[in-house]
This record gives sequence, C-alpha cells and structure tokens, in this order.
Amino acid sequence: MNREQRVMVISTQKSGTHLMQELMLELGFKMVGVPRPGPHTVPRFDEEQSLAIGAQVLSKVDYDEFAGLRGTGAFEERAREAWAAMVWHWQRQLGQRVVNRYGRTRYEYAEHIATNPHLSYSRFADTPPGLCWIFHELDIERVDGTFLSEWVETGCPPIIFNYRDPRDAVVSMINFLEGRTKEGYGNFFEADIFSAILHSKPTWEEKIDYALRDRAFLARDQFEKALWLLNHPNVCKVRYEDLVGPQGGGSRERQLDAVNRVLRHIGSGRDAEEVAGRVYNPDAWSFYKGRSGGWRERFTERNVARFTEQFGDLIEQYGYE
Repeated sequence: MNREQRVMVISTQKSGTHLMQELMLELGFKMVGVPRPGPHTVPRFDEEQSLAIGAQVLSKVDYDEFAGLRGTGAFEERAREAWAAMVWHWQRQLGQRVVNRYGRTRYEYAEHIATNPHLSYSRFADTPPGLCWIFHELDIERVDGTFLSEWVETGCPPIIFNYRDPRDAVVSMINFLEGRTKEGYGNFFEADIFSAILHSKPTWEEKIDYALRDRAFLARDQFEKALWLLNHPNVCKVRYEDLVGPQGGGSRERQLDAVNRVLRHIGSGRDAEEVAGRVYNPDAWSFYKGRSGGWRERFTERNVARFTEQFGDLIEQYGYE
C-alpha cells in the first residue's frame, strides 16, 4: 500500500460492503464511514498526525492551546475530538445522510469543535493518509462541488463502486431490517422506522411489494443515483457476485479478476491470489447468508412484474438478466 494514499469505496447497501472492508483491511487501510467501527478497523494517529488534524480543524488560538497539551491525557482527548469533527465535516461535504442516520447532533458537535474558518476550503488530499472512506452513496446532487473538482483534476482519491443484483439487495435489506443478521440492523435511526413496518407485513410478497412501492424505503433509489459511478471511466466497478468468490457461490476466477482490478486501480503491488482468500468473512456483523440469486426464492410473480415495471431498465443497465 502507498502509505500516502486515500481510497474511497461506494458500496450500495446490502451489496457486500463487508467484503470491500475486508479487502481494504488486508491491503493495510483503516476504515472511515458507514462500517461499524472495531478495534482492528479504526485509525490510530500518532502525535504528529494528531497535530496535523488539529491544524486543519482548530483556529490558531485553539491549536496553540492543543499543541501545548502534548504528552498528556487532555491532548489525546482533544485529538479524538478534532478527528471526529473532521469526519463529520467530510460526511457533510460528501452529501451523506447524517441527520437521518445519526441525528443533527453530529453536525452540531462538529461545528462546536471545528473553530478553523478555513476548514471548508480544505481538500480531501489533506485528510490523513492510509484510510479507506466507505459510504453507501455518493449522490452527485448532494456532494460539495469542491470535492468533485478535486477528483476530476487529480483522480484522487481512487473511487471503487461496489454493487449487487438489485433484487438480491431488496431481499437482503428486508432480512437485515428484520434483524436476521448477527447483531441486528445497526444504529441508523431511519432503520427503526422501516423495521417496524416490515414486521407488520405478514408475508414476503407484501414485504417486497412495500419495499418496491415506498420511494423512501432504504436503498430504493441507490442504483439510479449511482448511474454516474457505473458509467464513469475513472471509477473501478466491482460486482458482489464476482467479489464473493466460491465461498459465497461465485467463482474463484471471477473473484481474482475483481480483486486484481481493484489492486491495479489503487496502484497496489499485492498479488490477487494472496489477497482474494481473505475477502469472504462470515463473521462480519452484517452478514446473513452471503449468497447470490436468493431473490428467486422470495419474489412472487406479482413481485417480479412490479420490479420489472419499475426497475427493468436499471437491471439492464447494471448487466443483470
């Protein structure tokens, strides 16, 4: 891994985000964004790195006070606050749905800590290196144009777009929101709403029909909003069905090809054969069954007809039957 590199992964919900996380961890990156943080995934910064973060987030007066605390527990606490403020700042710059998922308090926290009036003018290249930022969407209508301009001019960060058959994503989302994964459906506030609705539907046909009808349902619009990523020549596209490999019902050949394309895209010299075997992790907290084509067991003829009517064109554009 290039120690100065930053990478961004856009992985549509229930499309194997944990696979991308395992791949990036194997390549030496730490995670920022939607994956649940864990001891082996979150970044740790030394004193110099913390000072660099503080210099971006804090006003000169606050930074001088912060720097004067070096070597103390208070310095470590202030460093954690500065890093958290930077993360929430960039979530806003990148158009993430923070308010829906965590509440307005995250932004208020960042605004309280971030006293540097020039933070909004910082570049993504100024964020700490060695990190992989993973999000479920990068809605071009919500992203701050300064990030898009930087990406167009520099090609950095390299962006990887991970997606899955939308029909399988619907079924996986229902399983997720009904709490069938190992640790429930996470801490996104909006998930509580849809979990209650799905539990009130007695049959799978009704659950799927609702998920297809409600424009606000989680991830319903994600494939349409990501068409620019699917079509952009400078974005590396990876399908869940390829990346999952033989353990998840795919093939070793397609998995190696997908991993190799990611490695080339981010400039890694690692061997795909060595890396691919570490991608599939059934112990991931959001893992359920991790296989492809399960929608055929759940979609009724009525569900298929509705899906085809509403999303048939998307299926074709994403290359699924």
